[in-house]
Amino acid sequence: MKKPKVSILVPIYNVSDFIERCAHSLFNQTFKELEFIFVNDCTTDDSIDKLKKVIIQYPLLKDKIKIIHHQTNKGLASTRNTALDNSSGEYISVVDSDDYIEVNMIELMYNKAIIEKADIVVSDFMAEYPDKSIYIRDIIDVNTKKNFSELLKQENTYSCLWNKLITKDLYFRKDCRIPDGLNYTEDLHVLLRLYYFAEKIVKVDQALYHYVQYNMNAITKSKQRMHFENIIFMWNKLDLFLKEHNEFEKYSHIIELKKVQNKVRLMIDTNSCELRKEFADIFKEEERNHISYFRRGERLMLFLVRKKCFLLAQLFHNLFVFKNKF
Repeated sequence: MKKPKVSILVPIYNVSDFIERCAHSLFNQTFKELEFIFVNDCTTDDSIDKLKKVIIQYPLLKDKIKIIHHQTNKGLASTRNTALDNSSGEYISVVDSDDYIEVNMIELMYNKAIIEKADIVVSDFMAEYPDKSIYIRDIIDVNTKKNFSELLKQENTYSCLWNKLITKDLYFRKDCRIPDGLNYTEDLHVLLRLYYFAEKIVKVDQALYHYVQYNMNAITKSKQRMHFENIIFMWNKLDLFLKEHNEFEKYSHIIELKKVQNKVRLMIDTNSCELRKEFADIFKEEERNHISYFRRGERLMLFLVRKKCFLLAQLFHNLFVFKNKF
């Protein structure tokens, strides 16, 4: 088989309701020099059976499709790494198996990459809800180096991998792989490094990716111990990375604020009083420095956790969940 220009990497775990739509959107791409790498992370449903039924409908793509099976469930980070290690394309596209893409996504982004001689191409995306679709602009600055700080802020520049086409060479630079076990904030971890090393980042001003927000099995829907541990791990690794490159002081103010934002979000979202107790003191110094940046409800949650008022914090969580249901 001729070497593909783009490898599309798709992790699969319990996406029975979504995988067929995802696969059709991939196999109908107008760009043809592709390979498709699906990694089954020991899914417990019929996702793989449904995928195989779709594959049968595309006999001309048979030699371009790989399905790799993990022997044990390893999590999203390891699954993406497995797909990456088995890819042979010049560029990498990551697609989550509960999402789907426009049929001309790869063609538009690859052509942009070649014309602009870019390391990374970004597109806008649609956030898909049961009753509406919202157009999301992923802002990219013409100054490539500025994009790193904007990505850190995560205000108008998004940390998702799936709306990017990225040269494979970047992924294999030192520190540009997702550590095994980092299954939350893994996109931010690796994309910060990819943006840091990229010489040119460009944009296609169209929404080419559809980000599904109604998969209740998605890992971001409930906050558990793993989320707290991954947040701490990710920020510690970033601190070390920037110190190694003598850039820590330049970005320390943004990083401190983002650490506390992550903390308060987890404290509000988790339904576990025990997790609030266990992780009450994370980013304590950063919290003192940046408390004035937060809204009243966020400051209240941080205050309750800081004062060890965990029952009141749980009540606040319950009220927050109730309010958001209506």
